[in-house]
Amino acid sequence: MLPEEYEKYVAGIFHERGYHTVITPLSGDWGIDVFATKGNEKIAIQAKMYGHTSRKVNRAVIMQLYGAMAYHDCTKAVLATDGELLDDAYIVAKKLGIEVLYTAKNNSLQRHSTHKIDNVVSHVNTIKDGYPSFGEMWNNHILPLKGRTLYNTRGGNQLIDINISGITRCTSSGKISHINIEAFRFAYNELLSKGYVTRDYINQQVDGRCSSGVVLILSQLSFVTIEQNPLTLKLK
Repeated sequence: MLPEEYEKYVAGIFHERGYHTVITPLSGDWGIDVFATKGNEKIAIQAKMYGHTSRKVNRAVIMQLYGAMAYHDCTKAVLATDGELLDDAYIVAKKLGIEVLYTAKNNSLQRHSTHKIDNVVSHVNTIKDGYPSFGEMWNNHILPLKGRTLYNTRGGNQLIDINISGITRCTSSGKISHINIEAFRFAYNELLSKGYVTRDYINQQVDGRCSSGVVLILSQLSFVTIEQNPLTLKLK
């Protein structure tokens, strides 16, 4: 199951509870994956498919969801995950009144009824026709790069491991670092939405000082070009 399929699955759970559900566009969701409305209720839902990884939801995710909930005038926020929360994330969620919905693990998600899921409103594929979704792009174009060494003006970046959590690389300086998959998701979604994204913008919006790595790796896509001054990724 891809992350966007998990979002649809979570939306289906609320649809079956009588809510009108809308999966947000790939870009500009501000940390909200699904809106669920019923009467005067408007719920902001974030879906984190971590059950098949060692990652846990951290407090930054909870804080982001709380801010997005307030910005969009929602009455409630829900963090849906098939994984676990770090202790401080759970404390923050309880303090802020954010509900945590634990779903089944990835290999048993179909335990919930899915006959109504296809009725969920989704904008996932309406950004740019003809281009793959993030999950498809990651599986078909990024995962095969594992083990390769990519070069930019600073030198080589060896891609040691690539999985659903992100990319572990050895930089030109010999440092081992991990780039979270969410950094790639953000940059790719901006690319689909606007047709371009600059390294400076990625650097401003994503934590971890990983923008050069994100640009280098996404520039390997056959349908993406890279331009200098400023360093920019563009769709062909």
